[in-house]
Amino acid sequence: MKEEKINAYYLRLSLEDGDVAEGSAAESLSIASQRMCITQYIAENSLPGDNFIEFADDGYSGTNMERPAVQRLLELVREGRVKTIIVRDLSRFARNYLQAGHYLEFIFPMYEVRFISINDHYDSEIYGENPVGLDLAIKNLLNEMYSRDISRKIKSTVDLKKRRGEYVYGTAPYGYKKGSERNTIVPDEEAAVTVRRIFRLASEQVSISEIARILNKEKIPTPSAHLARYRSSKYKVYPYWSWDSVKNILVNRIYTGDTEIFKSHVVKVGSSHTKQIPPPEREIAEGTHEALISHELYEMAQKTIKSRKKKAHTAEINPLTSKLICGCCGSKLSKGKTQNKTWACTKARYTDETDCRFVKINEEEITGIILRAIQKECALADLSWSEQRQIYTQSKQEKQRLSEKLKIGEKALTKLEKEKEELLIMAVERKIAQDSYQKQKEEMRQKTASLNAEIAELQRQINELQKQDQEFEAKNKSAEKLGALQNIDKLTPEIMQKLVKKVTVYPEKRIEITWNFADNIVPFLK
Repeated sequence: MKEEKINAYYLRLSLEDGDVAEGSAAESLSIASQRMCITQYIAENSLPGDNFIEFADDGYSGTNMERPAVQRLLELVREGRVKTIIVRDLSRFARNYLQAGHYLEFIFPMYEVRFISINDHYDSEIYGENPVGLDLAIKNLLNEMYSRDISRKIKSTVDLKKRRGEYVYGTAPYGYKKGSERNTIVPDEEAAVTVRRIFRLASEQVSISEIARILNKEKIPTPSAHLARYRSSKYKVYPYWSWDSVKNILVNRIYTGDTEIFKSHVVKVGSSHTKQIPPPEREIAEGTHEALISHELYEMAQKTIKSRKKKAHTAEINPLTSKLICGCCGSKLSKGKTQNKTWACTKARYTDETDCRFVKINEEEITGIILRAIQKECALADLSWSEQRQIYTQSKQEKQRLSEKLKIGEKALTKLEKEKEELLIMAVERKIAQDSYQKQKEEMRQKTASLNAEIAELQRQINELQKQDQEFEAKNKSAEKLGALQNIDKLTPEIMQKLVKKVTVYPEKRIEITWNFADNIVPFLK
C-alpha cells in the first residue's frame, strides 16, 4: 500500500531576529505569530488543518539550509512523501535567493510539492509550470542582503563587547560560572580547585595522560559531567577525563584572568566556515575577570606541554585511522607509534573501570576482515546490479509498450469526440430520432469515461516506470564503480574513505562494519 503524502508548514525564528526586533516587531517574528498566521490561512482556504504537520527551527539563521527541522522536511520531500508546504513568508524558509529559487523552481516541482508563501502571495499551484517571477526573485535577494546586514551589525556589537572585557562567548569555561552582572564570569570554586591542581601537576612535569589517569582514579567529574549536574545540557556527557580534556584546560589562557578575544574568524558573513588564528597573532584583553592561576604557573605548564610534543613524521597515512571505533564507549581506536600493530581504545589509557581495556585487535587481522568484507559486498552489489540491469531493460520495453497503447487510446478518444459532434449535428438536423440520440449519447459517454480511465492508468504506469528509470540511471555509475572494487587486494585510505563509514570493535574481537553506501546503493540493489 502506497504511503499517503503529508501536508506540512514550516516556522523559523533566528537569534538575529530576537536581537534586533523589539516590542511588536519581536512578536510579529515569533514562532507563535507565524503559527497563528498559517493556521488562519489554512482555515480560510478550506485546507485540512488537522492533517498538517509542524516543522520549526527556533534560533537558526536563514542564510543557509543547515537547520534540523528544515533538513527533516526536505528529506521527506526527497522521499516523495510531502504534498504541501506552507510558510508565512519566503524569508522564513530561506534568505539566500539562489537556494530559495532552486527549491521553488526545480526541487519542489520535481517531487510535485505544492509550496505556499502567504505574505508573498505565492502558491505554486497557481503558478503551475511558470517561473516564480521577477518580483519574488528580487524579494529573495533583498531578504539575503537584509540578513547579511543584520549579521554584520550584530558581529560589530559583539566584537565591541569582547574588547571591553565582557564575556559574550556562550557557556562559561570549566572552573568559572556566569556572574550576577550581565556578561561576566566568576570562579566556580568546586571546579576551580581541579583547574589549579591540573596546572600544578603539569608544572611538576606530570604528563597529560598521567593527569587524566589521576583525575579518573579519584573520580573527579569531567567538565561536561560537572556542567550537567547544574543544568540540563544538550551536549554529550563524557564520564572520563582524557588527553584532550586535560590539554584543553592547560592551553586556555582564560585561567590567568586574560581573555583571547578572537581565536578564530568566520571566512565570510553568513558562512559556517571558520579559520583559526595562530596563538601569537591573537588579540588579548588583560584582566577581564578574576584569575584562577598566575601567569608564571601558566607559562610553566606550557613548557611542560611543549617539551612533550611528539616529533612530526611523514609516515604513510594508515587506512584504519579514524575508522575504528570502540564498541563500549564510542571512542576512536589508536595504535600509537607506526611500528605498533595493536589497535586499542584510547579511553583505556586513562581508566581501568570500563570494558574498553578488552577492546584490542591486531592490525593485520582487522585489515583482512575489512578487505574480505569489501570484496564480498562489492561482489554482491555487482551480482544484484546485473539483475537490476535486466529489470531496467524490461522496464524500457514495458514503457514502450504502454506508450504505444497510450497513443492508441488517445486516438480512440479523439475519434470518439468527433463522433459525438457528428451525432449532435444529426440530432439538431433531426436526422435521428430523439430516443436513439439519447441512447447513443449515453453509450459514447460511457466509452469516453472508460477511455479516460484507461489513459490515466497508462499514464500513471508510464510515470512510475520513468521514476524507476531515473533512479536507476542516477545510481548506475556509483554501483558500477562499487562492483569493480570486488577484485581489490589491498586496503588503501582512498578505498576506506569511499566505502567504510566506521568499523566498531567490541570485546572478544566482534566486528561491525557500517558502510558509506548502505543508504544509497545496497537497499536499491538488494
